[in-house]
Amino acid sequence: MNPSNSLINLFCRYSGFMTLACVVLLCVCAVCTADGLTPLENPLGADSNQGKYAALLSPGIKPGERKTVDVNGVQFAFRWCPAGTFMMGSPISQARRKGAEEPHLVTLTKGFWMMETEVTQQQWNAVMGYNPSGFKGGDLPVENVSRYDCQKFCKKCSELGLPVQLPTEAQWEYACRAWSTTSYFWGNALNGDKANCNGRFPWGTNVQGAFAGQTVPVGCYDPNAWGLYDMHGNVWEWCEDLFAAYSKENVIDPIGESEYPDRVIRGGSWNYAASECRSETRYGKSPKDRGKHLGFRGAITIGN
Repeated sequence: MNPSNSLINLFCRYSGFMTLACVVLLCVCAVCTADGLTPLENPLGADSNQGKYAALLSPGIKPGERKTVDVNGVQFAFRWCPAGTFMMGSPISQARRKGAEEPHLVTLTKGFWMMETEVTQQQWNAVMGYNPSGFKGGDLPVENVSRYDCQKFCKKCSELGLPVQLPTEAQWEYACRAWSTTSYFWGNALNGDKANCNGRFPWGTNVQGAFAGQTVPVGCYDPNAWGLYDMHGNVWEWCEDLFAAYSKENVIDPIGESEYPDRVIRGGSWNYAASECRSETRYGKSPKDRGKHLGFRGAITIGN
């Protein structure tokens, strides 16, 4: 048999299968494109994202060091919070303190990057593609988000290469204080002048102050020593921990554990009295709750 004829016969025998395979491959590509799916040769988290946020995966040099990254075209700013030890809770001698604020020494063995501001509506929309907030404005903090919603946001950020998580309660208070020992990072009085709260119910002073009646753009008030804005007031911020009584002993890298499902919220909000915006104020909230007073900020712990 002529060798050239054998090759022609072999090609004819299998050409139908080859054509079918090509058609199937083209159909798959078409479906991926139509549904907005990422093609297999460029999966989410592949080379396009590797190293994109490397600057935030290593420790900072000094407290309050600032780094920024772009997520889908929107800037996210972080401040460095070094490892350290601090007194968590409120002094026994403090007037009108709450029983859940038992003072105890806490050591955080790992430094972390804390978002400079509460997550804004612009940042939320860049990651999630919608805006759940009641008060609309790109520079306003996102609110009306449950803890479950916040975890979905963190998961999507991680898929993009930015391993953001909710801060632990100890991380939150440590970052809020920034080495201060007073009820607010500037001192022991608030009436709406230095943070967005209901100033008609002041703390540490008898002088009534401002009440905005809603959230305000992040960064309107002075930051603390580590460059963090709105740790007091504006919106309550979800934390990672279950709400539980503090240990009376010195603790290392604590994470609240409880038989109850409530999760910690911190910082107070625009519609709460000044006393509820103190560094040490803490409450438990159902993780499914939402409201115009509930928001959050993300953190990245180095060494996890």
